[in-house]
Amino acid sequence: MTIVLPQSAVAASLGVQQLATAFSPAFSHLRILRNLIIPMPSGCAVPTARIDAVIVCETGVYLFEIKAWRNAFVYRKKSDEAPPRWFLRLQGCTRAREVKDPAWQGGRKTTQLRSLLPDDLRLQYFVLLPCEGVELEGVMPAAVITQQDLPYIARLVRNNGRTARTYPLLDAQAVDRTVQRLLEIQGDLSLETHAQNCRERIERPSVAWPAVNAMGLQ
Repeated sequence: MTIVLPQSAVAASLGVQQLATAFSPAFSHLRILRNLIIPMPSGCAVPTARIDAVIVCETGVYLFEIKAWRNAFVYRKKSDEAPPRWFLRLQGCTRAREVKDPAWQGGRKTTQLRSLLPDDLRLQYFVLLPCEGVELEGVMPAAVITQQDLPYIARLVRNNGRTARTYPLLDAQAVDRTVQRLLEIQGDLSLETHAQNCRERIERPSVAWPAVNAMGLQ
């Protein structure tokens, strides 16, 4: 029997492999967490959120929203009166479809996690597009990156963290303590719990997305 994994799961695995390859040469002690589930504030449509990948290293904590987009053009339509709208157009096609704004998705997760971690810990968010054939059209936020950008991003966060000294650097023990704190935040929450919460949300009437500031995507 052949088990076919969802495209999102395949992309997430590919993205984590790429992160390890790019960041390992830059940091002597590195921890990567997959599918971190965190509780969201009361009143949120879904009481939990999933972070595809988290890197904890010398210069802080880096969150990655990994998208399974491939062989497509990605672009935004900006408006002065509303958050940007994101679109995906497959190569060879003339019509595009609207996709969820990864800035909005990551911004609310980053804001929540920021409230649960020490203030002196660097926390930054990226959107990673690990699959082949993705082209970014127009001006994109600097935090939207592809596989080709990863080695540069790894060096950038290392060098900026070491020179800016805005936040204290983490030794190996501090890295491990931070990972333990993230796991404590997750607690008994699981992928199954989050999936059930999402299903229950789909069954309820839709509500408009709030215009949340997307930390790390400005």
